[in-house]
Amino acid sequence: MKVLFPGVLTLFSNLAFAADNVEHTTSKLLTTPPVTTGVLLETLLGLFLVLICIAFLAWLLRRTGRFNATANGQMKIIAGLSMGPRERVILLQVGGKQILVGVTAQQIQTLHVLEQNIDTSNSDNNSSTFSEKFQQIMQQRSQS
Repeated sequence: MKVLFPGVLTLFSNLAFAADNVEHTTSKLLTTPPVTTGVLLETLLGLFLVLICIAFLAWLLRRTGRFNATANGQMKIIAGLSMGPRERVILLQVGGKQILVGVTAQQIQTLHVLEQNIDTSNSDNNSSTFSEKFQQIMQQRSQS
């Protein structure tokens, strides 16, 4: 009986292990395809949302005039003023001269070539950058 008992125990343990192994293999098989219509739709909507955000930021940068390019430092936009939905007056720095131009949807026209350059430093203007305004607000809060 001593010899038979360990052999029977080994046989039952091997059968239990095999049954357990078959059960785990069948549970690991995919019952649904990994790419479904819902997953594909969710991915496309996410991509569409990212593209909309990029387009909105590009439009916003263009609208605020913060996307100005320079030509090797020789030509740059100093200031601009919107006169209507599609009309602007822009002050250009070209070399050592400043030129005032009018820009519409159809044309660009020189309005005036300035004899003396306008000082464009923000020290005497009320217009200041975001960082300057933020520093002023932080200083006021720390004082109170």
